[in-house]
Amino acid sequence: MAVTNVAKHDELRKNGSFNHRADTVSAEIFKKAPFFDPHDLMQVKYEMLRAVEKEQCDVTGTSEAFGFSRVSFYQIKREFDEKGIAGLMPKKRGPKGPRKLSGDDIEFAKNLVDTHTKAQILNRLREERGVEVSKRTLERGLADKKNL
Repeated sequence: MAVTNVAKHDELRKNGSFNHRADTVSAEIFKKAPFFDPHDLMQVKYEMLRAVEKEQCDVTGTSEAFGFSRVSFYQIKREFDEKGIAGLMPKKRGPKGPRKLSGDDIEFAKNLVDTHTKAQILNRLREERGVEVSKRTLERGLADKKNL
């Protein structure tokens, strides 16, 4: 691996588009030209879509050669068709928002902050709204910048 690839791979890791399964990419294009990097997940996805669309390659064989399943190919294609090149960027993994406290629950709690202790707020949430959360979950909900 060249020195420039180390920097590139570090950057790919930072932005979440490093292909940890680069060893599964067997497509000829990634073996012939140094421009094509099997560690660049967006490039691998794009070239897979291009091969099927422009070179009329079959989906099953092409997706395998690029390290994906046929089902993944269609998911990647749908995202690309809907969002363009941004659709090839990996999504953030894990929860996308609060799961235990809704926006209304947080608003309810924020209205009580000046006049109630956290224990009292937790009791009111449980009794009046049927929401059972820990003190730490309440603190996170109250501190969440998106909810201010």
